[in-house]
Amino acid sequence: MSRNIMSLSILPMLMAAGIDATASEPVLRHAFDIHAQCGDALDAGVTPMGKRIVIPITGGTVTGDISADILPGGADYQLIDTTSGRTEFNAIYTIMTHDGHAIGVTNIGVSTSGKQGDYFTTTPKFEAPVQSDYDWLNNRIFVCKPIGFEDHAVKLRVWVVE
Repeated sequence: MSRNIMSLSILPMLMAAGIDATASEPVLRHAFDIHAQCGDALDAGVTPMGKRIVIPITGGTVTGDISADILPGGADYQLIDTTSGRTEFNAIYTIMTHDGHAIGVTNIGVSTSGKQGDYFTTTPKFEAPVQSDYDWLNNRIFVCKPIGFEDHAVKLRVWVVE
């Protein structure tokens, strides 16, 4: 009941702000590709949450709507459920645009292999300076999938939800 009341109370505010609250199918638009270079994986052992693997992010590039370098110092903190074959990803790193803006990236997701096939999808979230050409990253939802693996590197394609 409170959910309906909340929905009704927010609708006039959305309409007054000029926001269209009608449902529509999401559209994905390719925004950029990430080519992340990685160091050797560190097996941190079995924790109460599962098997923890830490993969250092050592560099790389971003090309497309953003042109940037991946700064060394980040990592992908993977949590593996060895019984189900499920892996959770939590990659945290920083990119530096070619015009000098540092943008924080947190990319969370999951991969599985099973009866329903393989699945590997993440949702990167960006923290860009508000007073920059990259502020739009703060206000959009993104979806990401791997498009290639190399020795100590992964290539990811990123779409923005329009």
